[in-house]
Amino acid sequence: PTGPKIGLALVRVLATGDRIGSLIGNPGGPGGSGLEFLAADPFSEALTRRFDTVSWDPRGVGKSTPVTCNESVPDLLALDPDPDTAAEQAALDQAAETISTECADSDLNLLEHISTAEVAKDLEAIRVALGDEPLNYIGFSYGTQIGQAYAEMYPKKIRSMVLDGVVDPSLGYTEFLLGQTAAFDASFEENVKRCEQAGPEECGVRDLGAAYDQVHAMVEEEPLGSGDSVLGPGELATAAIMTGYYEDGWQDLGPALAAGLKGDGSALRDLADQYYDFGAFTAYVGVVCTDTPPPDSPAAYESFADAARELSPRFGGSVANELLPCATWPVEAAAAAAAVTAAGAPPILVIGNTRDPATPYDNAVAVSESLESGVLVTAEISGHTAYGTNACVTKIVDDYLINLAVPKADPRCT
Repeated sequence: PTGPKIGLALVRVLATGDRIGSLIGNPGGPGGSGLEFLAADPFSEALTRRFDTVSWDPRGVGKSTPVTCNESVPDLLALDPDPDTAAEQAALDQAAETISTECADSDLNLLEHISTAEVAKDLEAIRVALGDEPLNYIGFSYGTQIGQAYAEMYPKKIRSMVLDGVVDPSLGYTEFLLGQTAAFDASFEENVKRCEQAGPEECGVRDLGAAYDQVHAMVEEEPLGSGDSVLGPGELATAAIMTGYYEDGWQDLGPALAAGLKGDGSALRDLADQYYDFGAFTAYVGVVCTDTPPPDSPAAYESFADAARELSPRFGGSVANELLPCATWPVEAAAAAAAVTAAGAPPILVIGNTRDPATPYDNAVAVSESLESGVLVTAEISGHTAYGTNACVTKIVDDYLINLAVPKADPRCT
C-alpha cells in the first residue's frame, strides 16, 4: 500500500435502457487500448441497452501508467526477420538486446508488475470500484487470458464471462507461437485458394502465393519506399499476417501485392501498420516475456526461430523474431504455463473460429475442456474472433450475457 502507484484509465458508457449492471470488455493484445476499443462501439444495441459498458487501458498501456521504452523498436522491426548471414543474425540480436536494455534502464519497476495475473487483479479492483456484484466480462484474444486468470482467482465473483478468440494458458511460450505460426501459414494458403477462385480481376493477382514470393524477393534485395513508409521483408510478412485476422483478407492483400510488384509498397505498409498500431509494442513484449518462460538466450531463441521457419518458411521468422527481446528481457517469467479450471465459476462461454490464425481453434477446445464450467461455441468461419462479425455467435453471446441463457450441445455457427 505504501509502494509506487499505477494509474488505470477507464471509460464507461451508461446503459440506455433497463440496466442489469456493468459489462467490462478487453480487446486483447497484450497492449491493446480498452479506451480505443470502447470508442469503436464494439457491442450490439441489445447489450448497450442493458449494460453500462466499460473498458480500460491495462497497466503499461496507453492512458494508464505506460511502458515508454519504445524508442528503438522501429530499428528491430525494420530488420529482416529471416537472416541469411551471421551478420544479419547479429544485427537482429543487437537490436533486440538494445530494446531490453533501454526498458531495464527506464521502466524496470513497472515491467516487473505487468503480468496477466496482476492485470486480472486490476480487473477485480475495477469491479469493486464500479460497485457491481458480480462481474460481467467479455474478453477478446489476449483478453481471454485475462478472463481466465480472473476466473481462477475469483470464480465466485462472476455472473457471466465470454472468451472469444481463445488463448490457451496451458501452452508454453514456444508451443503457443509455433501453433500460431502454423495457423498463419494455413490462413495464407486459404487466401491463396480464394484468390485463385476469384480470379485476377477481383483479387488483383493471378497467384497470391507467387506474387507474395516475388515481392519478398524484391524487398529483400532493396526495400520499397522511404522514411516511415519503408516496406522490407518484415513489414511484408506482417502485412500478410494482418490479412489473416479478418474474413476475405485476400481482397486487400491481392491488390496490395499487385501494387508492390509495380514498385509501390504503400498499401502493403498500410496493412502492416494496422498490425503495429493495435498495441504498445514494449507493453506487449513485457507481458509475453514474463507470463511464461521464453528461450533464455539469443542462441536458444535462434533455434526456436529455426523451428518456426520449418513450419512456415514465409512467416515463421516474423512470428518468432518479433519477440526476440524476450531472449534478453530484464524480468524473469512469473510462472510456468498451466491450465485453468476456475472451479466453482458459473458457465463460461468459450468461442473459437475454426480458421482463426491468431488463436487457433484447438485453443478454444482445450480451454472449454479444462474449465470446470466451460461451454464451447464453434464458429465455422475465418478471421480472428467472432462476436460482432457473425450473427449467430452475436445472438448466442447477447442472450447469455443478458438472460444467462446457456446454449445446449456445443452449438456451431456458420
